[in-house]
Amino acid sequence: MSVRLGILYRFDLPDGSRTHFDFQFDPVSFRLTNPPPATPPFWTELEFSQCTNCPLKGSDTTHCPPALHMADATQRLAGLVSFDTVSVTVEQGERTVAAVTSAQAALSSVLGLIMATSACPWTQLLRPMARFHLPFADETETVYRIVTMYLLAREFAGGSPDSGFGSLAEIYQNLHVVNRGMARRLGAAMSTDPAQNAMALLDSYTALLPAAIEDSLEELRPLFEGWKRQKPDPI
Repeated sequence: MSVRLGILYRFDLPDGSRTHFDFQFDPVSFRLTNPPPATPPFWTELEFSQCTNCPLKGSDTTHCPPALHMADATQRLAGLVSFDTVSVTVEQGERTVAAVTSAQAALSSVLGLIMATSACPWTQLLRPMARFHLPFADETETVYRIVTMYLLAREFAGGSPDSGFGSLAEIYQNLHVVNRGMARRLGAAMSTDPAQNAMALLDSYTALLPAAIEDSLEELRPLFEGWKRQKPDPI
C-alpha cells in the first residue's frame, strides 16, 4: 500500500473567505507530486528571468520547476496585500500549527516549502528541512535546523564538515541568486506585492543566516553542556 505524505495549509482571508493548499509528496524523496497547471503562465517558462546560476537547459526543461508549483498559490492569493492579516492553519502528520500573521509571512512559508520540494537543483538541497517542516520558525530555530541538516548531509556524503561552514555559506550565496530570480518572475506574475515581499522575506534569511550562524551557535552552546560530560564506554 502506498503512503501519501501531505502538508495542508488552510487560509482564513480578510474578506471572510477561505482557501487551502493540499501539498502531497513522494514518500521516499519528499519531492512535491502535485500536478502542475494544465496551461502554465508565461512567467513559469524556464528562460523567462532564468536565474543566472541555473544549470537547467531549455532544451530539456521547458518550465522552472518551483515556478510551476507556485502558479496556483500566487493566483489564488493575488487579491491580498502584504500586510493583510490572515489566519493560517498548517496540518502535517501528527501536528497542527496555527498562526495569525501577515499575508507576506504566510505566503513566504508556502513558497519556501514549494521551492525546497521542487526539482530546482539549488533549492532541493533544503528538502531535508521541508521533510520536517516548521512553519513560521524564528532565526535561532532556522539556524539550528540548517546546521544540523548540513552536518548530517556531510555525514551521508562521506566527508567531514569544513571549518567555519564555508561550504554552507557558498550554498546560501547560490540560494540568494535563486531567490532574486524568483522575485523577478513573481513581479511579472502579480500586480500586488505579497508574493514579491514573501520572496524578499525568504531571501532575508538566505542573506543574513550565514553571518548569523556563529552568533546563534554561541547562543545554543549552553544547551550542549551535558555532552561535554559524556565519557566513552570502557572497552
